[in-house]
Amino acid sequence: MSNFDETLVLLKEKKDPKSFIIDFNEKLRSVDVLLEKDEDEIIVFNDTRHEEEKDYVELDESMTEEQVIDLICSWKALGLLLYRHPDFRLQIGINYLTWDDQSLHGFEISFSDKDLAFDGTDRQKELILKISQLIDYEYIVGDVGHASRNYISMEESLEKIKEHIMSNSFTIDSRTW
Repeated sequence: MSNFDETLVLLKEKKDPKSFIIDFNEKLRSVDVLLEKDEDEIIVFNDTRHEEEKDYVELDESMTEEQVIDLICSWKALGLLLYRHPDFRLQIGINYLTWDDQSLHGFEISFSDKDLAFDGTDRQKELILKISQLIDYEYIVGDVGHASRNYISMEESLEKIKEHIMSNSFTIDSRTW
């Protein structure tokens, strides 16, 4: 089992999930981040704010990117898609997040600790910087996963998360750029 280094990206304004994810995936291709959709991949859906759950969906290579985006956007709480980048041996997860089960408010980018063990953190920061140039963000803060001293629970309200960001410092922090 692997631990993950997670970076939280909060957008300046809430977005329509489908149009944002379609546009964002196009932009991600420009920095060599490609959606993974072979037969061993799944979409993991987030629980809704009312704790409704949805089972994962298996993907296959014949699916188009738009079909995958349609699947993730068909669930109001959105969820996690996996991507590949040539600088990382393991997949990168992007968990699309909503705090109202209607709009996209941000996303978490997850890197496997196995990829970051030696010089990977520099590559991680470089990729986060490239991704930051593709979007209008309010905050980007890194190392917020379960194993971090600055853990942020995505179950908290968006206001509480922003308060936590304002009162802490992070290994990746857009406020210092």
